[in-house]
Amino acid sequence: MSRRLSRRELLKYGITGFGLAALGGSGAYRVLSRGASLARADEDLPRTPIKFTPFTRALPVPPVKQAGTSFAPQRCALPPVSELKTPKFYTVQLRPVTQELIPGFSQTVVWGYDGMYPGPTFRVNHNEPAIVRFTNNITGVNTIVHNHGGHTSSESDGSDSVFPSQVTGPGQSKDFCYGNIAPINPATHNQETSDFASTQWYHDHMMDITGRGVYMGLAGFYLLKDELEAGLIANHVLPADAYDIPLVFQDRVFDANAQLVYKPSSNEFGGWLGDVFLMNGKAQPFFHVEPRKYRFRLLNGSNARWYELTLSNGQSMLQIGKDSWLLPFGVNRSSIRFGLAERADVIIDFSKFPVSPNSVVYLNNILQQNDGRGPGGTSRPGTSLLKFIVDLPLNTNVPDATITANAAGDQTVTLRPNIAISPSEIVRTRTFVFGDSEGWTINERRFDPTRPMASPQSNTAERWVLQNDGGDWQHPIHVHLEAHQVQKINGRTPPVYQSFKSDTTQLGPDGRAEVFIKFRTFTGRYVFHCHNLEHEDHAMMAAYEVIP
Repeated sequence: MSRRLSRRELLKYGITGFGLAALGGSGAYRVLSRGASLARADEDLPRTPIKFTPFTRALPVPPVKQAGTSFAPQRCALPPVSELKTPKFYTVQLRPVTQELIPGFSQTVVWGYDGMYPGPTFRVNHNEPAIVRFTNNITGVNTIVHNHGGHTSSESDGSDSVFPSQVTGPGQSKDFCYGNIAPINPATHNQETSDFASTQWYHDHMMDITGRGVYMGLAGFYLLKDELEAGLIANHVLPADAYDIPLVFQDRVFDANAQLVYKPSSNEFGGWLGDVFLMNGKAQPFFHVEPRKYRFRLLNGSNARWYELTLSNGQSMLQIGKDSWLLPFGVNRSSIRFGLAERADVIIDFSKFPVSPNSVVYLNNILQQNDGRGPGGTSRPGTSLLKFIVDLPLNTNVPDATITANAAGDQTVTLRPNIAISPSEIVRTRTFVFGDSEGWTINERRFDPTRPMASPQSNTAERWVLQNDGGDWQHPIHVHLEAHQVQKINGRTPPVYQSFKSDTTQLGPDGRAEVFIKFRTFTGRYVFHCHNLEHEDHAMMAAYEVIP
């Protein structure tokens, strides 16, 4: 039985302003025909026919974005703090480009910030605002940039069509103003630096087509540093910047010409999975390291695939951060599971390896997943994503980091103190049910940017109950503007590495999370949503408005 396509689906499949076509190397992305069936299963989707030898290309490390000359911003709502320094100005061009993702195939079309995938890495400092002008040079495609994990005004948050003025059409430029501050305590009017972020990322967030934009390459890292973290680096507790590597892992499908294939499930209960694993935009690369400690900012940047990462030699990783924030102390992890958009800041110690081309260890994904519902079980050794080769001589001019874990697994040096939100601060409890009532919904409503689902008051704290009523589907829930502190997962106290601050929390099948969240600094409209990008594009998102 046929049915009329909705506006959301027309945008999704590019029929308005983009065309339902297989463009391949000629310009944008490849859309396969929807076909007659509207219930095609993920298992039936096309797979990559190309075979290649892994670990034959070096891991790309995105360059650091450099500030440029100042300009008069179109609009700029910087936070009201006296400590702000002179802003730095940046210009970023969004444009199609050809790039080698699979070894030996250099003509894959991607969309890139500054014409590269991943985009350049921003490294910014506390109280030093960044004013970024994004210019969209992608034909026929609207974009919005979201600084994921950012504490910013609503006008610069990139909350989809909550603010239509944020939409950047082809040939247009929009300015986004990031204050790079910590949230402001309403009682003292000082910044709460215990909540200052370290690891954010920026990506496309255009309503209905976020999945397509991110899949085509519109993502990059946004890394922050304040006086506390600078001191940890200067005192060699944490590795120096040269040994601090952002690392995004994503999965993709390619056709026989190495062009990206993107066709989410034709019903509205999808999640697009790839079968080629990219690390910083390169299929299964290698990375030369010295025999010392390295810091890796690990990011699950996939549309629908979850991961559980281990080291092939059984060595643990020291987790020092969750999502955007440093933990109070490091926690030894034998494996780390990532929902969509989740980050883990980790230390990997290569100091015990002899310097030799034969000193090799792999970063493996042991999590199995066959469709967009979410992960299944684990299987070891899993799929090797990245090959570390410990063959570089130790640079003795830069001392190795001293951070270690004690026998209990918790590191003894305080990294970033945590201030817990007290139950006595909670002024209201709200419950949000993530379900599948005639499509993806929150509280049985599809996304409507004009109707906020909640209106918390600024300078108050609330308890949000996040409930998964989506059967065996899994949903990672991301809240814009503020961190949330997880109190309970399925009625139980969360593990220590999830007990502090998060911006994305996993909801397993019929899962339930109780979180505390405090609203500070800014008023205005924001969103929260499932970060399975196909679920987000099919309306599992809601607006909320922080009111004075």
